[in-house]
Amino acid sequence: MFRSSFHKMILAALLILIGAAHGQCQEWKTKWDRVLADAKKEGKVSVAGPPGTAYRDVMRGFEKKYPEIALEFQSFTPSNFTARFSKERQAGQYLWDIYVTGPTGFDISAKKAGELDPIRPLFVLPEVLDEKAWFGGFDKAFLDSEKKYIFAFQAQITPQVLINREFVSEKELNSIKGLLDPKWKGKIAINDPRVDGAGNGRIALWAGQLGEEFVRNLLKQDLTLTRDDRQLADWLARGKFPIAIGVNDTDIAELQKLGVGAKVEPLGGKLAEAWRLSTGWGAARLVNKAPHVNAATVYVNWLLSKEGQAAWASTVSRPSRRVDVPRVAGMSPEAGVDYFDIDREERVPLRDKAQEISKSVLR
Repeated sequence: MFRSSFHKMILAALLILIGAAHGQCQEWKTKWDRVLADAKKEGKVSVAGPPGTAYRDVMRGFEKKYPEIALEFQSFTPSNFTARFSKERQAGQYLWDIYVTGPTGFDISAKKAGELDPIRPLFVLPEVLDEKAWFGGFDKAFLDSEKKYIFAFQAQITPQVLINREFVSEKELNSIKGLLDPKWKGKIAINDPRVDGAGNGRIALWAGQLGEEFVRNLLKQDLTLTRDDRQLADWLARGKFPIAIGVNDTDIAELQKLGVGAKVEPLGGKLAEAWRLSTGWGAARLVNKAPHVNAATVYVNWLLSKEGQAAWASTVSRPSRRVDVPRVAGMSPEAGVDYFDIDREERVPLRDKAQEISKSVLR
């Protein structure tokens, strides 16, 4: 009698769970069908995106899948978009639905001015909302403090420091903290951290991760400053300065093709302080008073789907934050490493702090 009652209770519980799951499935499917139908009526979506033809090419997959929704895509540098957006708003023009670019000061100012709407409510597809699909989890992909405005779908690691092993062996130096050894005084070059740029970003990261004392001690190592990316790469590749902070990997790659700097490599192994986790151009936000909000919903769900992110990774050769799409060698983050994400809104003040410290030490 007892066993029979127990089995009935288990069966009833299973039926309830199955019913709930079916209800949830029907709920998102019903919402999606409604949004898709309304998006087709709107007929188009207006997207401001990053500069470069590759980023436009990514979106051809969306056009192929949803031919009834015309994609109006224009490329901008952040400064150009901000200037145009400001003029349009002053004229009472509301032309954009989605803005895709890296984190900039625009995000904070536009959010405060009410010129961004939460993008989170637009996410409908289960594969987009899947916690396990995103590196570090779904919520960690939001860069804003409220976790609803700026969704970073790209996660790229770049080395903080490059070292030329033709001149400095791994036995001599194999860690970021080892840079404080007095024997490296005068042998380190850096992209000038007193101004916005790669050097400032590296110093800001270490200020938040390793502390101000580490940063001050590093800046006292008689660093050589430059604001010329190519010069910094050339110094490193030719060994004039065998250690360099804030080097552009593209510049190094070009020199290596010429047979110079073949033994340049990242310093610090897989330790978190050796790498910068960045968003690149890969973050999406919903513009306030979007004229085609249903089409925008379809667009962002496609972009953040496995299909959309696979297209992003393969076409622009930049890694997705999704863990179920192909990795990009040397750029995709490693599982289990607790990277310090400098792009988060609450960490923006670190850049100003880095400039302040750099100016006080590097006089």
